[in-house]
Amino acid sequence: MVTETRTERVRTDPRISRRRRAVERGRRRRVIVLLIAAAVGAAAVWVAFWSPLLDVRHVKVLGARNTGAAEVRRATGLGDGPNLLLVSTGEVADSVASLPWVKKADVDRMLPGTVRVKVAERRAALVVTVAAGTWTIDGFGHVLEGGSASKGLPRLTGAVLPAPEPGERLDAPEIRAGLSVWRSLPKKIKADVASVVAPSRQRIALALHDGTLIRYGGADHRDAKNEVLLALFRRLAAEGRGVTYIDVSVPTSPALGPAPATASPTPAPTP
Repeated sequence: MVTETRTERVRTDPRISRRRRAVERGRRRRVIVLLIAAAVGAAAVWVAFWSPLLDVRHVKVLGARNTGAAEVRRATGLGDGPNLLLVSTGEVADSVASLPWVKKADVDRMLPGTVRVKVAERRAALVVTVAAGTWTIDGFGHVLEGGSASKGLPRLTGAVLPAPEPGERLDAPEIRAGLSVWRSLPKKIKADVASVVAPSRQRIALALHDGTLIRYGGADHRDAKNEVLLALFRRLAAEGRGVTYIDVSVPTSPALGPAPATASPTPAPTP
């Protein structure tokens, strides 16, 4: 007796087949998308870090009136055309800020290949005079350059100092005291100062353009001393007279020197 075995094929629901085909198509699309994204990413990395398109080709300098654009460019260290995205703006700003005239530097990247350096410079305020010569400084004692940067600046004298270097800050106590007095002066008085004499912290004097000497004393009680000076100048102007010196070293007891002597008229020659 022969037993016949039949194997019947189970029919798959058409909806399941469609679902499987859709899943397979989705997998293929994801693989293709990932391959395209990887290729685009690799191209972007190449453009960003190895392509010459982003090499630094120009350093744009703004605000360097006294320093000079060429000196600022040298200070950036960007002469070899590094990649723009690899430039450390903070390091470049610090390098530029080390220049004597530069107070602050802001550095920005500008695509495709420009670095912009915006410089804020210090203001020349006085000329310090020592045995070795003269140097221009700002109001806080930063040495800007040798000699006088501009005419008409008041002089800071009296201190015994070695020859300074541009870029350093004068830190002697008498210099700090003299500069603090000068910075505190009202504009009306500061404009008339020809020199600040500071041989010590407690013996500061101001020589005015008209020859008047202000004995200021120490750098303490500056507000009170300046108020007394303004009041005395107003009184002298109202009275129409001058003095040889004004002493406000003790602001509660100011003193005035005698009026400057007037030259006696020269007698007319005898015919």
